[in-house]
Amino acid sequence: MAKTARAFRVIDTGLRDARANIAFDQALIDARLAGSIPNTIRFLRFPPSALIGVHQVLPHEVRLAYCHQQGIQVARRITGGGALFMDERQLGWELVFDRSLFRGSRPGAASLANISARICKAAAAGLGRLGIAAEFRPRNDIEVAGRKLGGTGGIHDGQILFFQGTLLIDFDPSRMIAALKTPAHKLARRDLTEAHERVVCLAELLPGALPDTAVIQQALLAGFAEHLDIAPYPGEITMEEETLANELLRDEIGRDDFVDGIAVPESGETHLSATLNLDGGAIRADIRVPDARRARIQDILLSGDFFITPPRAVFDLEARLRGAARGEVSDIITRMFDEGAVECLELAPADFCRTVDMAFRQLSIDSGGKVLRGHLIGGPARDRPTLVFLHDALGCTRFWRGFCHRLSERTGLPALVYDRLGAGYSDPLEQPFEKLYMADEALRSLPDVLRAGGIEDAILIGHSDGGTIALTYAGAAPDQIRAVIAIAPHLYREARTLDAVRERIEEFETGDLKARLARYHGAKTEVLFQRLVTSWTAADAPDWGVEPYVSKVRCPVFAIQGAEDEYFSAAQLDAIEAIVKGGFERLIIDECGHVPQHSATDEVLDAMAEFINRIQTK
Repeated sequence: MAKTARAFRVIDTGLRDARANIAFDQALIDARLAGSIPNTIRFLRFPPSALIGVHQVLPHEVRLAYCHQQGIQVARRITGGGALFMDERQLGWELVFDRSLFRGSRPGAASLANISARICKAAAAGLGRLGIAAEFRPRNDIEVAGRKLGGTGGIHDGQILFFQGTLLIDFDPSRMIAALKTPAHKLARRDLTEAHERVVCLAELLPGALPDTAVIQQALLAGFAEHLDIAPYPGEITMEEETLANELLRDEIGRDDFVDGIAVPESGETHLSATLNLDGGAIRADIRVPDARRARIQDILLSGDFFITPPRAVFDLEARLRGAARGEVSDIITRMFDEGAVECLELAPADFCRTVDMAFRQLSIDSGGKVLRGHLIGGPARDRPTLVFLHDALGCTRFWRGFCHRLSERTGLPALVYDRLGAGYSDPLEQPFEKLYMADEALRSLPDVLRAGGIEDAILIGHSDGGTIALTYAGAAPDQIRAVIAIAPHLYREARTLDAVRERIEEFETGDLKARLARYHGAKTEVLFQRLVTSWTAADAPDWGVEPYVSKVRCPVFAIQGAEDEYFSAAQLDAIEAIVKGGFERLIIDECGHVPQHSATDEVLDAMAEFINRIQTK
């Protein structure tokens, strides 16, 4: 085959250690930049390995003790995105090339986003030759019927673009679950509760007819050739590449200090932290401020699951933000992106601004000697009510995902969201547990939260236990509460409640519920779950001590319930409506369970916004 400008050498480096594979990635980029190798497609395989993205914090993403015990290698990629589990039953593929090949008449044709989409669609088309209906799902997945078959990611260094992908040929999800701390928000975006529901492999899609690896590689190459208009040809690995890869492995990529990489500052009054989870990825900002005034950034660390290129752009942005006044942050971030050479997949400069702003708005709330963590959303109240969000029994602020921000934006109202005692970043619970814990939180903790936020006029929005706590406080302090929106509130335990709790106990003891909760609550998980079990399965559980307070509620109440709620029936709303003194409205959402704010987000947002806007005009 004649070598043309669109010719791509194809090499297969086989099975190599995780860090050696990453070192070879960088060697390909460096050699292509030097012009010593042609545009290249590489196939590769890994032993059992946990691979984190270049911008991620290792302990946040990987269960290091388990990996060490099981002999699972740990490495840091040179590309962004989230953590991956790889083993011999998965196939890696990569392209390194001059991106001017994709520069056409259409503006932005050679952007990272457009090239990524083209390559992913080409890979999906190649898999179609095997009889698989694969599709590209932005930002970076190849899926079959909504389940992930492979992931991708890329970076550019000048004119050279490096793009890599993975393909699940066969897969044991239990090892991935055990090795990685898969964030629950990634599952929730697809309405999944188990990590294995999110992925699918060729062995499952082609039972009894799994082709050889060589056939799979040829299918991918055919897709690339047809849809990228390139000409793959068999090539050889050069001595220069191997030498360069070995040097990179020895001096940088193979070293523990490179893999450990990002160290998060220790907690303290001058350490502020916030994480923003979006469909386009997750950004975390850790900020060190000089003092309690929070007027200036002393130091900053930006980490997370996102694709930004060139990767050094994150370090450049951190350098520009060090020493910056709080009011300068937005201009600095926006200016750096506007200058040109930075690209980010599915995230915008405003998302980085918002994450830093969230960190500045973090609250440390003293409540009876315990510290509760929360943060403010939006501007000052200025004679407007503030939305205050209270999560459920096993939740935390991150369980709301972007819901709180979206409602704040829709209504134009500021908001406060916090981790209740024992949850998220707040201090742990202590035993023995308070039997009437919902009434206790309403009367003791919530006043401290409102005081710390400077809130004298609130609309309380609570989910499950949070809804009941909101109603209880509204009855105890009626002059301070404008309205209550309660999602799945409850006054008593039902038979279905006990059945559902027992199912959760089984999941916690034999399934992966404990691991999923630990991603959010850490060492507090066991005690938090035990409080749920103790409180809800006790013989005298039906008496929560909240009805005397709920019966004094005189503000408007809007109750939202999923028709298929596995914990509580609409009879709970009947009981609440029968005793409150103010107006009562309800919304029952068909084909919806216990968490309508996620399974029917738009409907819930519309209904809440309409209710809030209406009560403000009265």
